[in-house]
Amino acid sequence: MNYQMDQKFKDYYKKNLRQVFLYLVDDCNLRCVQCLYKLEIGFQVKKKEIDIKDAVNLISDFREMGAVKLTLMGGEPTLYGIKENNEPLLYLIKKAKELGYEYVRIDTNGQFNSELLDKPEFKMLDEITFSLDGPTKEINDPIRGYGSFEKCVKNIKRAKELGYNIDITSCISKSMIKRDEYGNLYLDRMIKFAEDLGIERINFHDLFKSGVPRDYFSGDIDITIDEWFNVWEEIQNKVEGNEYSIPVRIPQSFTTKEEFEKNPKYYGYCSCKLGERALVHPNGIIRVCSLMIGTPYGIAKYYDNKIEWDNSPTNELLDHDMNADTPCTNQNKRNKFGKFVPTCVSFKPKQNEFIWQNKLEWETRKDI
Repeated sequence: MNYQMDQKFKDYYKKNLRQVFLYLVDDCNLRCVQCLYKLEIGFQVKKKEIDIKDAVNLISDFREMGAVKLTLMGGEPTLYGIKENNEPLLYLIKKAKELGYEYVRIDTNGQFNSELLDKPEFKMLDEITFSLDGPTKEINDPIRGYGSFEKCVKNIKRAKELGYNIDITSCISKSMIKRDEYGNLYLDRMIKFAEDLGIERINFHDLFKSGVPRDYFSGDIDITIDEWFNVWEEIQNKVEGNEYSIPVRIPQSFTTKEEFEKNPKYYGYCSCKLGERALVHPNGIIRVCSLMIGTPYGIAKYYDNKIEWDNSPTNELLDHDMNADTPCTNQNKRNKFGKFVPTCVSFKPKQNEFIWQNKLEWETRKDI
């Protein structure tokens, strides 16, 4: 091990650690309305990115602890080492594969120089996920930045030509649940747009105001529960009816209390209780729940070649009942959802995702 670790940290991850999200750099060339990372991108006391030595040592230790999937994120990860022609990023990708990570992917806004796609190390990625928030520039660009749609789509097409495995991630904003002049949901059109591009899979994120910190800095393009269930049922029926040619990862976000109680072991999926992931940030925070991004809450700090468990009131696990299957703890604190209870933002029924499907085998719990 490269890091001296608290026993509490090792104990927490000893059973189920499967994946690492490495937030390489607190910087971005876009300023998206709904961005979770506004606070990190907007201000740093000192560290703006993870040193390459720390990055390699961290993924090495996490691999030894059982992690098999690595996601490279930001900010915008293609800005990592950009003054050095992205050599640190390329080295990290190569090193991750050498360490034995089975699945290495990158989440990008797609604004990078397309020459990056030609790099041999970049081609070692198992997946590139591009972020687009609409099937047209008229929907996407007011959210992500003018000109971003065209540039992202251009890089998607180039990546497709080069044989990359490509996903799209899209946020479900107010515009996406509207219908065009023919009565088609823009959400449905987004899926079909991805199909037309030859994308392997599409993934959606919700934007609810659910009583968590992100509510205060993720813009005003969120939707209501009632609006969501009208849309979700329509899309989910099409997914289950095999009307799409690509897998669709779409969050359920909520279920009724009655339905939850029928199968809490399925609906109660919680990354915090499982200890199946680590989110690592440049400022030294290691956390588990993405809803805590932009806050001081986490489970540990890494610095000076050591990882120290957070024994203070900022430990994000303090209010979790670690031995019970419950609705999402963080979103349920101020439950104003009536007959509904929130599920984890990563709870996406039947999702074709490496860890969910191959390592956790979560769908086997559906009929328990």
